[in-house]
Amino acid sequence: KAYKLALAGSRLRREKINLKEVRTVKDHVRSKMKIKPIDISLEEKVKSVLNLEDVIRGLESSVKAVSIRYSDSWGEKVFINSEGTSIKWEVGHVWKYVWVTGKRENVTASVRDEIGSVDNGWELFEKETNETVAARIVKKLRAQFEGVTPKRGEFPIVAGPVVVGVIAHEALGHLAEADLTPNSPFIAMLGKQVAPEYVSMSDYGQIEGGFGNGFYDDEGVPVRKVEIIKNGILKELMVDREKAAKLNIEPNGHARAESYRVPPLIRMRNTVFERGDYEVEELFEGIKFGYYCVDFRGGQAQLNSAFQVGIQECYEIVNGQIGKPVRDMSISGIAIEALKKITAIAKDFGLENGRCGKGQMAFVSSGGPHIRFDSGVIVGGRE
Repeated sequence: KAYKLALAGSRLRREKINLKEVRTVKDHVRSKMKIKPIDISLEEKVKSVLNLEDVIRGLESSVKAVSIRYSDSWGEKVFINSEGTSIKWEVGHVWKYVWVTGKRENVTASVRDEIGSVDNGWELFEKETNETVAARIVKKLRAQFEGVTPKRGEFPIVAGPVVVGVIAHEALGHLAEADLTPNSPFIAMLGKQVAPEYVSMSDYGQIEGGFGNGFYDDEGVPVRKVEIIKNGILKELMVDREKAAKLNIEPNGHARAESYRVPPLIRMRNTVFERGDYEVEELFEGIKFGYYCVDFRGGQAQLNSAFQVGIQECYEIVNGQIGKPVRDMSISGIAIEALKKITAIAKDFGLENGRCGKGQMAFVSSGGPHIRFDSGVIVGGRE
């Protein structure tokens, strides 16, 4: 069926497509999952989801609504082409998304939490237990209830791994997808300095805990690390075989398709800022007043790298110390300009696992270490 659909679709294509040559591959990729989701009964999955709601409500009486979305998959994917490549994958995932709304006195707040894995099956929830997830999301909700209103303006920002990740993915990563690059500022910046030399950003095919992990893409190309920014230089783009041929570069395994019904698109996998040399505590030193952005509620960006991110967990920084929680916080800026304002990068590292839409859904991770921006990020709040 997949072959017939591809053949029928090819007749509608008028322009000739050239694909970069790649070595042929014959492989059978086994899943790392210990407990496959297919081996867990539907009743147990429903019971787990309902229990999570009970635990959340038991921790915080102000909760008014809980929405939990769960999905999983298990199966085998086969890729065969006329060049001789033949790959079989065992593929699967588990994913859980929680949205909680609460009201305390005259303050209404909503917060989210999202976890997922393609390498761990049901065993993921032995680590990310319902109690762990509930405690994490209730902490965010309480911070919103107890938080002060942010000031409006440009302040020093210390961004945690989750917020760093959404900037890496939304505001910068999409610009490095070669099908989008021609319409972005990156097209004129390749090979040029775009950030201080201590700033690097990469997309990994394999990273511990990565939701975008994979050994081959959906063109049968081995996935490799792409050094998007290396020591401050905009160095590489993510490509499929068609774009690789046009740019005369080697494919790097970033063609991903939601299913055989749709063509592969150039997609990110695990997009992160690389570690730096500072201890996390050092990033707060010398800041008279600023904000520590820990987690985000949602974010969007434009192809000019303009971004806006809603922050669901944030704290004031006062005289180098973490202070009061902040509610209804948002940050915005132009990412290619904010890159130049990075003054310190920590040694730590963290990931946020989620999904990315681009006409098709793909599992991805984003993250990095704590990063300090002395300027370049605008806080939305009161005057």
